[in-house]
Amino acid sequence: MNILAIDGGASTAKWCVQDPNGKTLINQSSGPLSGHIFSSSAQKQNERKLQDICQQAQKISPISKVIAGISGLDGKSSQAKWMREIIEKSLKTKDVLISDDLFFVYLGLAIPGKEFLVYAGTGCIGYYLTREYNVLRANGYGYLIDDCGGGFWIGQQALREWLRSMETKKPKISVLNSKLADKFGSKDWNTIRQKVYRGGREIIASLAKEVNCAATLGDPIALKILHEAGVEIGKLSNRLFDMTELTQAKMYLIGGVANCVDFLDTSLQSNLNNGIKYSTVNSNNAEIMAGVLKKYSFEQLNRLI
Repeated sequence: MNILAIDGGASTAKWCVQDPNGKTLINQSSGPLSGHIFSSSAQKQNERKLQDICQQAQKISPISKVIAGISGLDGKSSQAKWMREIIEKSLKTKDVLISDDLFFVYLGLAIPGKEFLVYAGTGCIGYYLTREYNVLRANGYGYLIDDCGGGFWIGQQALREWLRSMETKKPKISVLNSKLADKFGSKDWNTIRQKVYRGGREIIASLAKEVNCAATLGDPIALKILHEAGVEIGKLSNRLFDMTELTQAKMYLIGGVANCVDFLDTSLQSNLNNGIKYSTVNSNNAEIMAGVLKKYSFEQLNRLI
């Protein structure tokens, strides 16, 4: 039973194929996949990405089961049904589980009714399953509304600071500003604007890497941004914790922003409720999803979606 696991993210999709013994045969990344399919162009883009992933996976090994977690997707929606049909047709299998990404990642990491997770990737969301497998969530409203502490938010703060610094008569020279200038290959607004609005949230979220790198070199603005991200993630964790009936809980911090934990830790710890203890998970989400089929049966997961 070879498993194809797809982690569909707003900036990047990751997928892996595992054999019946749980050995990963391949790990790959591709363009973004999203459950926010509200236009014909978004539909076509998602269809192409899914078909491409399925075709590449088949070249590695015959696929018998698929577990696909797509960011922002409602497992009972018409979009989920449509995506499932694409996968079924591409791989000629009916054993396809599809829902939002956090549902499967949570089941792979946490104990329902006892633990919760905060996913800080492009966006930022707190996620908890009760003992009855009901979902409680905080934030995750998307970059147009909130998602403070996520990669897009971090990149947005950095870009704003850089652009504002260039409005002054003597623009500030800093490690972060230099890295952003290198990233865009220019300090000219017309060039930057074109790259930003063509690249959208993906390119903004990718700037979190520049911020983290600048922070390692002691850049004060980068350190301030990541400090504030830790504060926001702490507040988010507390809001979700208050929604539960727990007095103590373990929180898993996952997503690309978890790579910045060295600079988030102090502000995150100081803003967390005393009942919350957190740990960082740097594992590949697609591999976590594939492992869910060893903790739960296919039929059980199908009923829970």
